[in-house]
Amino acid sequence: MHIAPSFPNLSVLLIDASPHYRRIIRTMMYQAQLHRIFEASDLSSAATMFIQKQPNIVILDWDLPDSGSMKCLASIRSFKTSPFAKAPVLVMMERPDRRSVVHAAKLGAHEIINKPISPNNLWLHLSGIINIPRKYKEQNGSISLVPRAISNNMF
Repeated sequence: MHIAPSFPNLSVLLIDASPHYRRIIRTMMYQAQLHRIFEASDLSSAATMFIQKQPNIVILDWDLPDSGSMKCLASIRSFKTSPFAKAPVLVMMERPDRRSVVHAAKLGAHEIINKPISPNNLWLHLSGIINIPRKYKEQNGSISLVPRAISNNMF
């Protein structure tokens, strides 16, 4: 058993159509001292919650109906629609394939994680988002992430 890290004073917007899966993720986040969790089940409630609550992190299910996740991620990264275009976004994918992963990354996902998610894997990705901030660049009215550089010191 691993001990959960602590991420106090951060808020998270959890967007997933499944109330069951939101409960599972919420439980994992509670273990990491993330208690300010806002939930949305679709694109319209996510947009409202995003603007009202201004979360520090967004956890987004890639499999929202009607391409909701792609629209949500694009609107988060747009200067025109989002006052918080640099909010870190962790995308959850049930069946990640190369095309979906590349598309999510191009739309501005910070991290991509496979479902089902273990607590340790979620904490690892959250830690990466919090402790290793990504750089941004502005492009065509949107913000995109600069790819992480591979350091020569890593090997």
